[in-house]
Order: sequence, then structure tokens, then C-alpha cells
Amino acid sequence: MFTSERNNALRLWLMVVAVVLMVGCAGRKSREQRLREFVERALTERYMEGDYESYMESVDYGTELDSVQTQMILALHRQFADRQEKAHGRVVSVGISDMKAEADTVSFVHYTVTYADSTEQTTMMKVVEENGMWRIKSRN
Repeated sequence: MFTSERNNALRLWLMVVAVVLMVGCAGRKSREQRLREFVERALTERYMEGDYESYMESVDYGTELDSVQTQMILALHRQFADRQEKAHGRVVSVGISDMKAEADTVSFVHYTVTYADSTEQTTMMKVVEENGMWRIKSRN
């Protein structure tokens, strides 16, 4: 009797541990999912909406920018967006076409920007994970 109760308690404990592990693993996002979410947020919620200041927080420029450099880069982003909108209309969508991991912390993301006149521009960005945070690399 004592052995049977002990076995039942052990089975119950193992079932609880298994459920906790399954729930914990189900809640974790894969590296690819986290990367995709970061890129989509950087491109759609920040860049497409014209929130270049927030977009720049996602970019590693390879050096600390002073206020003059920051303002110059913001102006370049605005000029590029204005030029593209005049030539092709507003951005309709941004879609990730491919993500390739080069190393554990480095990935290349290929994406396509579609404009109102149906023009599509495909480009690539290098993204690096540092201390659990994704950053777009502007330099090697």
C-alpha cells in the first residue's frame, strides 16, 4: 500500500512537472519569431509611420552619435522617404521575404517594400543580437 501511494504521488509530481515544462516552452518564442517581430516593428511601426527617432533606437551605427550627427541622419531618412513618396506614392506594405542566420547572433533579413504605384524594392539588412536585444547594424 505504501509503495502504491508513493508511486501515485511520484506519477502526479512527474505529470505536474511535465505540464509546467510544456506551458513554459509554449510561451517562449523562437529566435526566428523574435527576430521577425523586431524587424516588422522597426520597419512598419517606426519607419513606415515616419517615427525615425524610434527607428534610430533600433540601429547600431557603430559609434555613439552626437546631436548634430543624429539630426543629419534624421534629415536623410526624411529626405529619402519624401523622395520615394513623390516618385511612387506612399508605402503600402513591407514584407519579409527571407531570413538567414549567419551565426548564433547575426542574421540577414531580406524584405520588400511595396509602394502605392505597385513599385517593389527589395533590400537586405544585417541584424545582430546583443545582450538579448536585436539591433540593425549600419556598419560591419
